[in-house]
Amino acid sequence: MGKLELFNKFSHQEKVISDRKNAIIYTRVSTKEQADTNTSLETQKKYCETYAKTNGYNIIAYFGGTHESAKSDDRAEFKRMLKFAKQSGTVGCIIVYSYDRFSRTGSSAAQITSELQIHGIQVKAVTQEVDTKTPAGKFQQNLFYMFSQFDNELRRDKTTTAMSELLRKGYWLWTPAFGYENTNKYHKAVDWKIEITEEGKILSKAFKWKVSGIYSNAAISVKLNELGLKINEKRLNEIFKNPFYCGIIVCKMIPGEVIEGRHPKIVSQSDFIKINTKESFHPTSHIQENDHLPLKQFVYCEACKTPLTGFLVKAKGIYYYKCRTKGCSCTKSATKLHLQFEKKLKGLQVESKYDDIIREVMIYTYENVTKENRDRTASIKKQITETKQKLNVLEERFAIGEITKDIFSKFSEKYITEINDFEQKIQNPEISSSNLEKAINKALKMSSNLHEIWDSGNLEQKRKLQQLLFPSGLGYDKQNDRVQTTRVNSLFSAIPLMTRDLNKIKSGEPVDFNQFSARVTSSGFKPETSTAVM
Repeated sequence: MGKLELFNKFSHQEKVISDRKNAIIYTRVSTKEQADTNTSLETQKKYCETYAKTNGYNIIAYFGGTHESAKSDDRAEFKRMLKFAKQSGTVGCIIVYSYDRFSRTGSSAAQITSELQIHGIQVKAVTQEVDTKTPAGKFQQNLFYMFSQFDNELRRDKTTTAMSELLRKGYWLWTPAFGYENTNKYHKAVDWKIEITEEGKILSKAFKWKVSGIYSNAAISVKLNELGLKINEKRLNEIFKNPFYCGIIVCKMIPGEVIEGRHPKIVSQSDFIKINTKESFHPTSHIQENDHLPLKQFVYCEACKTPLTGFLVKAKGIYYYKCRTKGCSCTKSATKLHLQFEKKLKGLQVESKYDDIIREVMIYTYENVTKENRDRTASIKKQITETKQKLNVLEERFAIGEITKDIFSKFSEKYITEINDFEQKIQNPEISSSNLEKAINKALKMSSNLHEIWDSGNLEQKRKLQQLLFPSGLGYDKQNDRVQTTRVNSLFSAIPLMTRDLNKIKSGEPVDFNQFSARVTSSGFKPETSTAVM
């Protein structure tokens, strides 16, 4: 033995692509329609099996067999196949019909293939066979990936051009806006029938109320809720700004272009323009800001549900709120209405000496209300983890040949279905304990002097506080001269109820935490009655 041969064990060994004869087959199509016919998938599988048999490969697993777009490598079945191949330790080859069946991501596909080679795994295409053990073969394989990506981009450009032309002809190509439905959606876009739904017919009333200039978005939202159509103020604002409702198509695919659509209109184009043109919409008397009338548009007439506006009697220098509905005599002195409002605010206030116990009771109650849901979520997450572990064990047993393909397919499908079902059942709590405590602390701090905050604030601050406390606004009952609301902010509504019971402690009468909890439902803190009157 020569002297240099003694150092052989220290030399770097050449990495050789494995000659393992275990192989897996991956097939896919791009669309659900192709998967449903199954013709292409069966053809791919047949050719791949013939290739494996001819070249002495032992097929140990099948992946794919469904529709997955290859524009991205973030595909569920594709990633599952890669994971199995790398973890098995026995797979030497992934067989596909052609390289575009494996991926159409160009350099990303080349990188994945290179990583597989490090694990001793080759990617072989039946119809594009090259020797990937040589530099020339690797280069040719990468060219196939690049051309697949290029072909994908060409197709996208052709598709985009065709879609743009259809849009210019007035055809809408996606799910229509809320209030519409496509009654012929499983056909070509030129054959679609986009029609107005029952919700759309109710929505047309919202456009009429908006164009009248009388109602605010908040008031319209209340009126829609009364008709059974639940739309919040933010969503309503988006709807009023969407030209689709007046038959106009605007789209990022055709920037700068405005197209007359073929779908029916919910609102006329002239009314839509009026709604979205500030100068022509709200008359000056409606939108003029006035520090003397902070409750304007926030308080509505209980009889006809119309938001109150305001006016000044110059001779007396006195401001009034009034209903604009013709024939309605609902009028109220601004000073007197403000006093009634401040009285209600004082009813929501609490003495600071009760802060600690109220904070403790509210957190305690919330934790008990949500405990069942949190326990249920924790149990489901545990079942998901256990099922995923079973699936991993199943894949390992299949990889080393302990179980047959039929058994693997049967139980893997069962476990995947169970995991999906479990994940759909998880309901996360709406608010975390830490965020709840912050909200309670802020509410307690504000509730110690609500009427002072409102009285000393500017117009914007007053309106924000009003909306925070009474999200649905306030109704003024002229006949009984009282103001009432159907909804109080859940945190603030609980405070006066607990304060009343805390006063019993002061008089020596015992009060238990459970008495507070009894006033709380699974949907949050609620007032004792559906209507709070002041």
